[in-house]
Amino acid sequence: MPCYSPTRCRQFALGILMLGLIGPAFAQQKNGPSCPSRPIVLGLYEFGRFYHAGAGLDKDIAEQMAARSGCKFELRVMTRGRIWQDLQGGRVDMTLSASATPERTLFAWATPYIWVKNVMILNKDVDTRIRSSSDFIAAPNLRLGVIRGHFQGKAYAGFISQLRNLDRVEEIDDTERLYAMFKAGRFQAMLGSQLVYSNYFKDGEVRIEDWEPAGPKGAANLLISKKNFGQEEAKRWADLMKAMASDGSMQRMLSKYMDPADAAKMLFP
Repeated sequence: MPCYSPTRCRQFALGILMLGLIGPAFAQQKNGPSCPSRPIVLGLYEFGRFYHAGAGLDKDIAEQMAARSGCKFELRVMTRGRIWQDLQGGRVDMTLSASATPERTLFAWATPYIWVKNVMILNKDVDTRIRSSSDFIAAPNLRLGVIRGHFQGKAYAGFISQLRNLDRVEEIDDTERLYAMFKAGRFQAMLGSQLVYSNYFKDGEVRIEDWEPAGPKGAANLLISKKNFGQEEAKRWADLMKAMASDGSMQRMLSKYMDPADAAKMLFP
């Protein structure tokens, strides 16, 4: 994976070095995952407090996976679209904070590890009478920004589809550009979860509203390439992820990036 800046190059080197050192320091767990002869390639993307500028929840989870399995990991910062292509082709072994869409589960095993809920993020200049998806659709001057290749969840799927039919959706390649363009006024609304939008806005800077309070929950998943891992091996990684939840590690990691009470609500029972 090419580096586009000295900072990015240092991030790659640090990630590979740290995870290479952590893994061998722990004995491989009985009945735990088997380590391949090469480092496991795990794709990360800029996504608020899941991962941003070399730190975040997903990097913490990757380090835990290395420590608990005894396997070496190589972290690669990539675009979402490239991750899906390389996961399907076996050039990337795993990724985190992913939605398990029907298309992706054709080529990847999915293990959910936390609940996530997307809400509406609106520019403060948007008319305060806009309080629902139908209100937004009825206002022809309003546009929605989304990240290309990112599934926003079932609750808002119909809303986004209607806006696409009206040519009122801006598709952006990455999270950093999405938020920069929103702040520049290119569109008036986005969808996002607390772990993401809290990395970019101060309290009161934007309107945060839940327009689908009864909508289905979404989950952040570990996706594992079916090209490189069989079902039994994927289950061992799933068990390792569940162990992080059961021993309190997942909540401790989440609580680094958000209020502990909010973190507790995101845990699987």
